[in-house]
Amino acid sequence: ALGESAMMRSLVLCAMLSVVSRCSGFGVHAGRSRVVRSAAVRMSDAYGASHTSFYTAEEKKEKYETLDEVLSIAMKNEDLRTVIKEQMEACVKITEALRTALVTVEGTANSFGDVQLTVDVIADNLMWEACKGSKLVKEGASEEEPELKPCSKDGKYIVCWDPLDGSSIVDNNWAVGTMIGIWSDETGLLGATGRDQVTSIVALYGPRTTVLVALDDGTYEFTLGEGDKWICSRPKIQIAKDAKIFAPANMRAAQDLEGYHKLIDYWMTNRYTLRYSGGLVPDVYQQFTKRQGIFSNPTSEEAPAKLRLAFEAAPFALLVEKAGGKTSDGVTGGSVLDVKITGIDQRTALCIGSANEVDRFNEMVLSK
Repeated sequence: ALGESAMMRSLVLCAMLSVVSRCSGFGVHAGRSRVVRSAAVRMSDAYGASHTSFYTAEEKKEKYETLDEVLSIAMKNEDLRTVIKEQMEACVKITEALRTALVTVEGTANSFGDVQLTVDVIADNLMWEACKGSKLVKEGASEEEPELKPCSKDGKYIVCWDPLDGSSIVDNNWAVGTMIGIWSDETGLLGATGRDQVTSIVALYGPRTTVLVALDDGTYEFTLGEGDKWICSRPKIQIAKDAKIFAPANMRAAQDLEGYHKLIDYWMTNRYTLRYSGGLVPDVYQQFTKRQGIFSNPTSEEAPAKLRLAFEAAPFALLVEKAGGKTSDGVTGGSVLDVKITGIDQRTALCIGSANEVDRFNEMVLSK
């Protein structure tokens, strides 16, 4: 009798559940499915969604223009075409050196007392070979030894370069780069500004070697392809006015500058995506591939800015502003391209990238 009673209670319970299921519009399994879906949503939120990753939207083309094809249209000055190709050839050789040379201490130091790595010396020597072997380069200056040295007496251009930016991260096999600014001998370097550059070039050495070049009508990217030939991978790049990617350098200054502390907090609170490696080239270069972004490097008494105006800030600033971006000198709020170069090793603060984010930096950090 007890067994029959238990069976009856079970049947009644099943019937009640059936009625509830029909009246409410979903069954036990549907309810369980809803719970699973809800948990999946929470799990997605917890581990991040792909919309914060900013994957490339570039589509494959049937044909890519060569370097010569682009230069013939986008660079009217034939001498500059030659200088650009000479400098890019040096970048090809630096690429090969980075692929084969071990990252070891050279046993020497640069003019600042920094220990030089073998790859630093190799890259610098290759840049000097390119400049001294050119009939068009009148003088050259390296970040490793910041003084103007003669190249060709009949040359027309002054070339300044940082041969291998990122010495502190190259041993990790992270992306590093070369930055090159080129001025006419008519303006010279000292007393000129970054806006007086006739072109600038920045190379990024990563899984691929890519180079940004400032041409007559904008900023172009070239990729080193098969047979060490350059193809145009991104023509006339445009950097959006708004950004959701931030790269905050010199964060020690946030301990001294309340405005910088608040700016970083703003980026974090508003869920910007942090993309920062500690290498100037990859940290700014991403603005051209993602077509947005902001890099900040303010200055304070306890954490002074260390970026070099002629070797680093000016070459990148020309590329960014030609792509529709904006820059700040980190002091007056004006463009870093308008800062007069009074010393070859002159240092500067810098904010660079999407225009509205540079304006935010000027407002929050500089009260401009």
